[in-house]
Amino acid sequence: MNLKDVIKVTLFGVIGFVISVVTGMAVSALGTFGTFVHTSLGAILTGPLVIVMCQKVHKKGSISLYYLISAIVYLVMGLWPMSIILILSAVISGILLGNSNNYFDYKKIGIAYVIAELIYSLHGFIFILVMGVEGLVRQFPNMFTVEKAQWMKDFFLNPRNMAIILSIQIIASIIGVFFGKYIHKKFFAKNNNGTVLN
Repeated sequence: MNLKDVIKVTLFGVIGFVISVVTGMAVSALGTFGTFVHTSLGAILTGPLVIVMCQKVHKKGSISLYYLISAIVYLVMGLWPMSIILILSAVISGILLGNSNNYFDYKKIGIAYVIAELIYSLHGFIFILVMGVEGLVRQFPNMFTVEKAQWMKDFFLNPRNMAIILSIQIIASIIGVFFGKYIHKKFFAKNNNGTVLN
C-alpha cells in the first residue's frame, strides 16, 4: 500500500469506528434486547464500507488496517482490551483475505468480514472470561458497578444467550456484505460509462 491507500483506508476505518460506536450506544438503550444486538446494527451498516474499501483499494493488508484503526482509537481512549479484540479481527481477516487478487472477490471479502465482525461481537464474553467481574469493575470503573459486571457475566456465560448473539451477528454481517455488494455495484463498479461515484 502507498500513502494514498493508507489515507483512504484510514478514512474508511474512522467512519466505520464512528458507525460502530454510535449504533452500539443506540441499541444499548434497548435494555436486555440491546445486549443481544450490540454490534449487529453496526455490522449491517459497516458492511458497505468494507466492501467498497476492499474493491477500491484492493491492496493486501487493507482490511487489517481497517480494523487496526479502531484498535488504535480504543487504545488512545484507554480501552486497551477492545484494542486486543480488534487486533485479533485485523490479523484473522488479513489472513483470510490473503493476497490482493482476493480483494476483488465479494465472497472472500464477505467471509473475512463476517469472521472479523464475529470476533468483535465476542468482546463482552472475552472480557468476562479473561478479566472476571472484579477485573471489569477495576478496568472500567465508569462503566461497571459490581452488580452490572455480575449481570454481564451471567448473561455472557449463558450458552443460550451466546448462541443467540452469534446467530444474530452472523446474519447481520451477511446482510452487511450483501448490502455492500449492492452499493458497490450500484454506485462504484465500473460499467461502460465508468463509475457512478468515484
